[in-house]
Amino acid sequence: MFEMVKDNLEKVVEISNSCPEKYQVKCFEVLLEALTRGEPGKVDASSKQDVSQKSKSPFFSQHNIQEEQWQQVYHCNGQDYEIIVKDLKEKTAAKRQVKLALLLGVKGLLESNDPSILKEELIGICKTYSCYDSSNFSTYMKYNKNLFLIRVNGWALTVPGQLKAAEAIKDLA
Repeated sequence: MFEMVKDNLEKVVEISNSCPEKYQVKCFEVLLEALTRGEPGKVDASSKQDVSQKSKSPFFSQHNIQEEQWQQVYHCNGQDYEIIVKDLKEKTAAKRQVKLALLLGVKGLLESNDPSILKEELIGICKTYSCYDSSNFSTYMKYNKNLFLIRVNGWALTVPGQLKAAEAIKDLA
């Protein structure tokens, strides 16, 4: 077994290094685990189950959000979440921006247990949902300071913000 690991370790490192930086360590661990089981390139059912378990967040259970509900808002691909909801059910750009910020904060919680919202990411998704108003963008966030704390590169969800985000997910489902 040690010989097989030695022979394939360089390839594991190469593959891991080709992943985005924030996933390199996890990729290395998964590949090394598969390699030490003697199954390089093969993931068994228990590994798939582990990924499925990671997609079940304490955030959802704390806020009584059912899988059927959050899957209408987010797509989970292992540890990555993508906002997929089509209709934000808000008429004004300001309300759509705030709702997107709430959803991005939860996305951060789900992916890395960090409720941060990067300004550039919020601008990008607001453009996608046609609610980016460059002249009022910061004002919309400042007006909701009970939901968002100002950070260097954006904002972070407060506890009331997390509660509001949970309500938003349920409303969008």
